[in-house]
Amino acid sequence: MPKLLLVEDDPDQLEIRTLILEQAGHAVYGAASGPEALALARAEQPSLVVMDLRLPRTADGIALITALRTLTPAPRIVVLSGWTADLAIAPDVDAVLSKPVRTPELIHLIARLSAGLLFFCLLPLAAATLQLNAPAEVLAEITAPVADWQTQPKIADLLVNGEARLQLPLVAPRQTVFLGRLPAGRHEVTLANATVRLTSTTDPVHLHAPVLFERKNAIGRFTDVPLLTYAEWLNENGQRVLQYSVIFSNEDGGTSTRFLMARWGRTTDIEFVYKVYFRPDGSKEKAIIQGRGHRDMVFTGPFANDHPLLMPVTDNNMVAGEGPSAVRYQPAATLVDLRAASRESVMDQAPFTWQAMTKELLREGKLRDYGVERGEDISDPRHYLYLEFSVRNRLSRVAAMVQLRNEAKWRLSHFGVPGAAIERDGWVRTTIELPPGTRAADVTGLGLECLAGERARQLGQCEILSLGKAFFLGADMLPAEPFFRSGAHAPIPLRVGEAWTWTLNSK
Repeated sequence: MPKLLLVEDDPDQLEIRTLILEQAGHAVYGAASGPEALALARAEQPSLVVMDLRLPRTADGIALITALRTLTPAPRIVVLSGWTADLAIAPDVDAVLSKPVRTPELIHLIARLSAGLLFFCLLPLAAATLQLNAPAEVLAEITAPVADWQTQPKIADLLVNGEARLQLPLVAPRQTVFLGRLPAGRHEVTLANATVRLTSTTDPVHLHAPVLFERKNAIGRFTDVPLLTYAEWLNENGQRVLQYSVIFSNEDGGTSTRFLMARWGRTTDIEFVYKVYFRPDGSKEKAIIQGRGHRDMVFTGPFANDHPLLMPVTDNNMVAGEGPSAVRYQPAATLVDLRAASRESVMDQAPFTWQAMTKELLREGKLRDYGVERGEDISDPRHYLYLEFSVRNRLSRVAAMVQLRNEAKWRLSHFGVPGAAIERDGWVRTTIELPPGTRAADVTGLGLECLAGERARQLGQCEILSLGKAFFLGADMLPAEPFFRSGAHAPIPLRVGEAWTWTLNSK
């Protein structure tokens, strides 16, 4: 049984957590101070330390972490803190949980870190081998059972040559990950209860894909998990650029859930994380990441060959090279062309992302009943109409409207709040909440309304370039077939204060 060292200077909390963790089957050693904890760590060699950061000062906790890291073997470290400022400076730890900590979260995280392997003692192993005559970049296509992301979310360990190389959220029946550059020789990849197919690749899209360590305060919570990485070839002033974006299952910070649905048409978080600029000869000139505050920052490392080692460092998934953490994701990038579609259309091509999004909202209690106001919570995503269109805003922003059969009123995507309308250009998506059970046949009218921009001092203009599609999510939480497309049409100019509508001949 793995040994666990619990460090807490509050005697009541120390006693309570010790009892809870012992009842969960762990061998627990308790310490009330840094010096006592270090002495126990040297004597008992625990595989995991769960500790408060203020013992009683933050400096005491940091000193203990530094000392623990010098031990051989060094334990994994989980920090608990009720002070959010402390979480940003917790050094070189495997996970961070903010207080108050829910007991199920803590027990799962401890099991996840101390066990090292998630299913291997319970389920049959599946292995694939590959013989490399020279070093090569390797991809693994994995077919595995899907865990219920709402009730029993699971993340599995992928073993490369017997060692846990990376983790895989069990959200889709088929996923492809990159293993990185492996040396010449025979390699074996193992995953519990799965089939694995290995291939080598020389595609730059795969060679430069980012490694994503899980944000430390998300470990064990199954939130904000990177579901998919996609790449785009761009041209910036004549220079070839490869841009990587990540679809995270949620957004814990930044835009509220309600505004995400109104302004983006989903509650996943889709963020550009990494961009590579190439010279004419194909070599890398520079790299950019999206850092704290949505700032583009030059990235100089760390790298694993050409793969940047990135970790989200904010609750809205801005990244930095500040890893590692205990969970490492390496989704192979999917190449897409978004010149004629929104970024949300990538989710349509990988519909499991819609299921994971909805199930995470259900698990986290962010869904309210239809027609009920509850802070920034939303109704079930299956109660919304999803609308995609292309727009050019000039001192303006745009909102969508829908009319239902036997209703004279129109329902609005921005629920009467100007800041919930869309001010950006290009292909965009929004949603409109509708009564449960609404079907495509109930929709008799769609429209777009032009509103004044946030800081506009004169009336601007919206130009509607195309109305792409309208659809619902089905009972299975997957996108249903679009029920309306406007087809090709000349751009529709609208002045602020005007709207354009389409009549649907639904039966």
